Amino acid sequence: MPGRMGLLHNRAMPTSTAMVAPDPLGQQAKQALAGLVAQMAVLAGVVDVIYLLFFLSIGSTVLAWFNVFGILLYASVFVLVRRRRLGLAITLFWLEVLPHAVLGTLFLGWGSGFHYIALIFVPMVMMTDSRLAGVGKSVFMVLLLASLEVILWRQGPLEPITDYQLLMVRWFNLLLFVVLMATLTTYYWGKIVSAEKRLRKLAVVDALTGLYNRYHVQQVWEHEMARLRRSGGEACLLLTDLDHFKAINDSLGHGVGDRVLVAFSRILKSGVRDVDTLARWGGEEFLLLMPDTPLDVALLVAERLRTSIHAARLDEELGDSPVTASFGLTQVQPTDSLSQAVARADQAMYRSKSSGRNRISDA
Repeated sequence: MPGRMGLLHNRAMPTSTAMVAPDPLGQQAKQALAGLVAQMAVLAGVVDVIYLLFFLSIGSTVLAWFNVFGILLYASVFVLVRRRRLGLAITLFWLEVLPHAVLGTLFLGWGSGFHYIALIFVPMVMMTDSRLAGVGKSVFMVLLLASLEVILWRQGPLEPITDYQLLMVRWFNLLLFVVLMATLTTYYWGKIVSAEKRLRKLAVVDALTGLYNRYHVQQVWEHEMARLRRSGGEACLLLTDLDHFKAINDSLGHGVGDRVLVAFSRILKSGVRDVDTLARWGGEEFLLLMPDTPLDVALLVAERLRTSIHAARLDEELGDSPVTASFGLTQVQPTDSLSQAVARADQAMYRSKSSGRNRISDA
């Protein structure tokens, strides 16, 4: 039903607040972890280049060659991450980090601070492994460090360096430890924040259609009623229900029924504004809350939605058989509770069903 007020409603804010269900957590976490491993591989590779030059300058050939080997390993880690071989990349990363920390400590002594780098192992395994595996690997790390201290206490470093050089190495390793811990903390804090946002979104979104759910409508309703009582204005609530939906499920199966609901929700959200709240109320029933909308404009909106649904082909399994919907509309009063407004809209929708379906009634 065309009309100037209907066009005004459609043009005011042409997109919907219906939300798209978020990506699965596992895939996002894997991508974030891949980015972290690649970033740490680049950082560690740069550090090994610095150490290569340092050990060459002080004549420590063995440690210099070990840093060459480390640079090659970190380059391999980076390539494996780019090729999406994340498990192998992480394994290679630790095969470089732990032996490097052990050898650096054995050759230069406890005062070199190479054991700081090995401590990065503890928070990573506790966050990525099972609790039992994480505790086991952490205990192994403690025993490894204790063994290193005993060995060094008995025989001293294999290749001691001057006190000044030892001080430089220790502070460089301490700085590296702080940078790596900051990187890990940022990564895991980002995972926590992302997971919290994702859970909040899942709490208010219908998994099938991507529309808001009943819980979100209840939250929005309290805010809208407070605004309506404070500033006046008009608002309308619309309920719509697919006609003969049970017959679709019974004859064609719930898979087809789900696809019909998704297609139906897309048509609905293509005709509402940003300020409107569109939600799956339950089953094949959908709710639309329209703030700052008088009843005559809401009727035009409902008619536009009704004709769009009737003209659409919601699923190929239905062939040319049209799917229709019945609508119930009510003007919201400032003193209404959500259940009162929904009850009136539901009664109006029932009259539409009783009067032959594929129509709009208001209360």
